[in-house]
Amino acid sequence: MPDQAVTKRIIRVFIASPGDLAVERRAFKDTIDQLNAGFGRGADVEFVPLGWEDALSQVGRRAQAVINADVDACDVFVLVMWRRWGQAAPDAEQHGFSSYTEEEFHRALARFEKTGAPTLFVFFKRIDPGQMADAGPQLAKVLAFRKHLEQTRKVLYRPFKDVQEFELEIDKHLVAFAKGDIAPPDDERGVPLLPESALAEIERAQAEAKAALERAEQAERDAKDARQRAAAAESAAQARADKVALALAERAAKAALEGRVEDARQDFAAALDGAADLRVLYLGYQFFDRTGELDEAERLLHKALAIIGPDEVTVNTAAAYGNLGLIHRARGDLDEAERLHRKSLAIHEQLDRLEGMADQYGNLGLIHQTRGELDEAERMHRKSMEINEKLGRLEGMADQYGNLGLLYRMRGELDKAEQMHRKALVIEEKLGRLEGMAATYGNLGAIHQTRGELDEAERMYRKVLEIDEKLGRLGSMAIAYGNLGMIHLTRDELDEAERMLRQALELNEKLGRLEGMAKQYGNLGLMYMTRGELDEAERMHRQALKIDEKLGRLEGIAVAYGNLGVIHQKRGNQDEAERMHRQALDIQEKLGLQEGMANAYANLGSVQEQRGNLAGARELWTKARDLFDRIGMPQMVAKMQGWIDELPDEPAS
Repeated sequence: MPDQAVTKRIIRVFIASPGDLAVERRAFKDTIDQLNAGFGRGADVEFVPLGWEDALSQVGRRAQAVINADVDACDVFVLVMWRRWGQAAPDAEQHGFSSYTEEEFHRALARFEKTGAPTLFVFFKRIDPGQMADAGPQLAKVLAFRKHLEQTRKVLYRPFKDVQEFELEIDKHLVAFAKGDIAPPDDERGVPLLPESALAEIERAQAEAKAALERAEQAERDAKDARQRAAAAESAAQARADKVALALAERAAKAALEGRVEDARQDFAAALDGAADLRVLYLGYQFFDRTGELDEAERLLHKALAIIGPDEVTVNTAAAYGNLGLIHRARGDLDEAERLHRKSLAIHEQLDRLEGMADQYGNLGLIHQTRGELDEAERMHRKSMEINEKLGRLEGMADQYGNLGLLYRMRGELDKAEQMHRKALVIEEKLGRLEGMAATYGNLGAIHQTRGELDEAERMYRKVLEIDEKLGRLGSMAIAYGNLGMIHLTRDELDEAERMLRQALELNEKLGRLEGMAKQYGNLGLMYMTRGELDEAERMHRQALKIDEKLGRLEGIAVAYGNLGVIHQKRGNQDEAERMHRQALDIQEKLGLQEGMANAYANLGSVQEQRGNLAGARELWTKARDLFDRIGMPQMVAKMQGWIDELPDEPAS
């Protein structure tokens, strides 16, 4: 009997957007074409794009009626908005709509609420807060709509920065829809996006601003000539502006602490418009840094530098350069991050400010760690530790014990790593510093996970989540979810593993943390590999490789090569598999990462075994076993020994 023809599943995707997103509309169509050629072909799915470009003009019918027919037929409705609300719709006003885009959205939403279809995705292109502060009628409607979506939580909505991010979002969400993996809308409410001390700082600033205004007004009254009156009037005007900015900043901070992101974002935009108070600028920087809007966080730091004086030798100047370094490190721009941290360090050295020097040595150590320059990283961390010990600065000592622990784990020296992290934990518990305790629990969890002690590792990671959810530390939560996902993957609990890994990826994307995104793409690739979905696994690993190459993150590049090598092995392409594993091994040897080297030897041994080269397989697996034994991974030692023992004896010569 001949094979029955496979019928492709058709998924109709409608895109609605105002006229300021022509580039994104083209990218939408291009992304769908790529999905159909890749994922769709493997999954027997075809995405069909719908939108105003596809509506045919028909005499005697309202043009929008033709478009609405597509809205009524679609399986997925995508709304993309930026600064414009859309073309005015005089013939829709009787239905309460002020634009055709609004009509299309509400038509799709009404159908969804009645029938459960279509699935709605809304994407907002990021808007500069300066534009929010001076919104015209079109943008004002967009901002009000964003607040409405946050309040109702009916529809999944996401921000994006540029067309590349938009393409990633469309790819991810359409694949998730095809697989039935759509998560409910994010609920950020209740997640604090500023430190608890923010309001107290504003209250102090408001008291100072009130006193400054009283002094300026008194100076106006006491002025004896026109020049004095003009100077006093200027001071009073600035004091009044500072008072207004601080009131808006207070309202924004309260919204941020309650997790009302859109309210906080728009109030901060108003507060920061023309603000000259460094405390308001720094508060805005903290908010936008935590929401992943790094461009705006960077802009505020540069504005603060311009007010302080970029060449001034002050604590504020050094702090601004140090924070700029953190932003560039988060983006993966390590060279610029190092330059900024060294600039901050130089100012602290001129001021003979030991605390600041210790912080910057620690930051430089982390940069060298990310590059795999472990000896230089250790030198920086020990310099920082020496200063912190001299100052009796417990918080700094805990940070450096933690950094040294991470370094030793990278080298495979797990006992030393655990010793460092436990020293850090003693200090963090003594200080009652929840953030530090969470970081240390996570580091200890990673050591237990490496040793194969999964129950203890899970217990540590759940402690991390408990603290981070209370503190609203989204970046740390992302790491914990990723680690828990890998524990479930090791246990072969694939559905729970995928759920955790996708939560980790979502948080990293929200924060713009490229390194975290690369790790979770890689982890999802491992999950798909375990399921036997090799095409999707390869897609994930290539996404991870692309990001790590952009970051220059050698450890991540090595891991991606190793994972791609395993995929080629499973497909029977041993030559390409060996090439990938050797590339991975070269990098791991360069970095001195013994666990990575052991994994590469194990993979290369499998290639030789599949080729029938049993002596070569035994030699490579023995190297892997000995390395795993050296770094204290007994389960992997047993696994390698089992493979060696299962090899048949070689025939006598």
